[in-house]
Amino acid sequence: MRFWNMILQWFYPPRCILCGKIMKTGTKEILCSECENTLPWKEGAVCQKCGRSVYLNETYCERCQKANFVFEKGVAVFSYADVRDAIAHFKFKYWKRDAVPLAKLMGDYLLTYYPELQEQSDLLIPVPMYEKKQKVRGFNQSELLAKLLAERFGKPYSANNLKRIRHTAPQSLLNAEQRRENIKGAFSLENGEEVEGKTILLIDDIFTTGTTINECSKVLYANGAKKVLFFGLSVAEN
Repeated sequence: MRFWNMILQWFYPPRCILCGKIMKTGTKEILCSECENTLPWKEGAVCQKCGRSVYLNETYCERCQKANFVFEKGVAVFSYADVRDAIAHFKFKYWKRDAVPLAKLMGDYLLTYYPELQEQSDLLIPVPMYEKKQKVRGFNQSELLAKLLAERFGKPYSANNLKRIRHTAPQSLLNAEQRRENIKGAFSLENGEEVEGKTILLIDDIFTTGTTINECSKVLYANGAKKVLFFGLSVAEN
């Protein structure tokens, strides 16, 4: 086993999960020394609804002031611009094992800065992918993160209850109004009893406009959820 691990590390050497820098063979670290010393956590003033950066005298960002979001509150670990390459490697190079170090960073952040969110949560649910799209990719990145976080927090998680029931165009290609129409009615819940009376923590890799999280939240509330929170690996600042 040790021999094969050495062979694997020769062909797939350990790299920093954030910047991709190749690190010393055999290391168990997930960050290079540079990233370790300059880890771009989301700190300082953030929107109390979505976790996006705001000025010190602001409670909510401009988008959340205008939107009628039904979810209670959400936070993210990083600004998307700081981890764009890491997320692209995870999702689009089909590198499932990236989920482990990324989930570790997420867990470290939540337990350090927002422990009350994991304490309040009764059930972790990943934002689902459309079935055909997931088959092509081979995995749902949000599901991998949710499972690892649930294990760390000692919380149950549900991967197959909240469903994306129809194909939707990539949200990144649409404007705000198009995103709302694109995602409307795209989700359903198979078993309402699982969420009834519970505080749900939705897990996703990127929070952009909030339309996807909001649509998932509507379905959960319609099935009796007590409160819906969300936790993301990153948040788009613009």
